[in-house]
Amino acid sequence: MKWISKDFLYQPHVRKHLLLIPIGFLLGYLGYGFIHFNGFQNTWELLYTAILGICIAYTAYFSNSAINTMIPWRQQPGLRLLAGILIHTLLSAVLVYGTLWGYERLYSESSLFVEDTNDVLIKIGILLFCAALVYNVIYFAIYSYYHYSKGQLLALQLKRKQTQLQLNALKSQLSPHFLFNSMNTLSSLFQKDTEKAETFIRALGNSYEYVLNKYDDPLVTVGEELTFVNSYCVLIRTRFGEYLTLDLNLPAQVLESKIPPLTLQMLVENAVKHNVMGPSSPLTLTIGADTGKITVTNNKTAKRPKMESLRIGLRNIASRYELLTDKTIEVTDTDIFKVQLPIIT
Repeated sequence: MKWISKDFLYQPHVRKHLLLIPIGFLLGYLGYGFIHFNGFQNTWELLYTAILGICIAYTAYFSNSAINTMIPWRQQPGLRLLAGILIHTLLSAVLVYGTLWGYERLYSESSLFVEDTNDVLIKIGILLFCAALVYNVIYFAIYSYYHYSKGQLLALQLKRKQTQLQLNALKSQLSPHFLFNSMNTLSSLFQKDTEKAETFIRALGNSYEYVLNKYDDPLVTVGEELTFVNSYCVLIRTRFGEYLTLDLNLPAQVLESKIPPLTLQMLVENAVKHNVMGPSSPLTLTIGADTGKITVTNNKTAKRPKMESLRIGLRNIASRYELLTDKTIEVTDTDIFKVQLPIIT
């Protein structure tokens, strides 16, 4: 009994039949009150109409797939509701009238209707129309609730994924390795140049303030992101010298557009991480705009030893864009490295 309740009754296809059979039986029982057979009425007649009602219930259920294909609920709910009522009424009428006609031909010695045939047919038509109306209204309500719940769950899952991706980006900025290098640089500056040390501290503070305040936002303006990138470049130049050049060439309208937080910084960090900087190999980063996209380009210098590109940062950026827009980023890796980011207005 325990096996039946848990492994059998709760299966979707079993629940479907357990629902359709009682509904069909009830429909047949109601129809039995409108149809009067000649002679003595007995249990077999009730069983006959009950089976007929069950057949109508299954016909309505399985015809939904074809109707949904022709007229989707989501695109045309009003037309789909009307079409469902009319088609289910028509199919049920064909099934009932055809079955009753066959019954009379099979048992020609008796007539199905003791009263006026037209009057009975009208009653059956009204019953079938009312049943189709109730069924489609309930079906529409259940369908709407199901897709609303599904939409809410999907939105929650996407928000959770977006948060996780931005948290991963945040972790890259709060990594012990980055903090350790920053503290070493700061310690060295205090012994050599206190003014540069103060500039470094301000840039470091501005960087972490931005990261902590914006990582939870799905989008920030390009202008805000560039302010953060400038502070980050101050940290990089302090560590590696003036061998990093950042060339910004963005029109005012692009500065007001949106971008996922930490996107530009991750691309700058990616360029710094994979290229050696020095007097003979300066690194130049150019951030500009081209045909509705923000382009981030850097030249290639000598590759850092033991530095294998896993493209984790690029995958993070691409995944966040997939969640926010139907556009994708484009990566070009030739003699230069270029990433094109769709502009989000």
